[in-house]
Amino acid sequence: MKMSCRAPCACLELDFVRDTLFGPVAQRAACQVQVAALNLQGRPALRLHIEPPLPGKVERAHSVAFVWEGRSYHGVVRDHVRCGDGGLNLLLELQ
Repeated sequence: MKMSCRAPCACLELDFVRDTLFGPVAQRAACQVQVAALNLQGRPALRLHIEPPLPGKVERAHSVAFVWEGRSYHGVVRDHVRCGDGGLNLLLELQ
């Protein structure tokens, strides 16, 4: 029997910035997120799987900040992929 290896979800307040024709726009949204630590060419990174419903325009974010387990994280979005479950995976290079 195959077991699921998914990380538990946490409700996080995501602060993200996206660029528009009129300059950067900061937004905040509460959402269910799974967080996984990664190594991105020797640099620390995180994969965020944001569960549906997705916050508006989060797929256009170029940076994301949040607090998880009492620690602050800030990263630059290096990649984003829509998932079959309607969610979104963000690859963050931590700053």
